[in-house]
Amino acid sequence: MGAMTKEEVMQRSKEIVDFLSDKNQQAIEAGLEQHAQFLTSVAFTMGSLVGFDLKPAGYGPALRMLLEAITDGLQHAATEKGVNATFVKVVRD
Repeated sequence: MGAMTKEEVMQRSKEIVDFLSDKNQQAIEAGLEQHAQFLTSVAFTMGSLVGFDLKPAGYGPALRMLLEAITDGLQHAATEKGVNATFVKVVRD
């Protein structure tokens, strides 16, 4: 699976992003603890999907993909907010 552009990622995931953004905003408004629980729940759900949907041999590649996507999302958000920072990915072959 090749890397998608930011536009492709946003187009393919718009429904999920809109839903999670709404839930994220609700959690933020409910307080720091609720927001932390929301983020933890989303991460747990992603891990569970990998665990349930793939055979054990696929866990590593799927985890790598998820971590890369999280890093890309953090970088995108930081850039959009005007934060002058770059996340560095360490890749091991």
